[in-house]
Amino acid sequence: MVDMSRGEINDLIANFATKDAEYKRALLSNPKKVVAMQLGQDLPDSMKVTVLEDSADMIHMVLPYVPQEGAELSDADLEMVAGGKNDQDGGGYTCNDIKGIGTHVQITTEASVF
Repeated sequence: MVDMSRGEINDLIANFATKDAEYKRALLSNPKKVVAMQLGQDLPDSMKVTVLEDSADMIHMVLPYVPQEGAELSDADLEMVAGGKNDQDGGGYTCNDIKGIGTHVQITTEASVF
């Protein structure tokens, strides 16, 4: 899972779109595919991705998602779905047969759509 906030992902994608017209066209025509490619992971079928472009006479305000009280997983539930913990080797983590401690996020500074 990418360890970035929605705002950070938005800023990353917007930065690419403002610098690369082909990337922007692809993002506007198929935003979910482009975002998934940029993040290097599939997005759940239930997740919708919409891209709106501001103009000279229109701005869009994005309000952050705030889960309703009680909608978040409890600590016990989080422990049940947390993956990768390996107590046998001192608490390291295993992800796709790569061992390390902590997380790794790779951000591509040059993007290609196709």
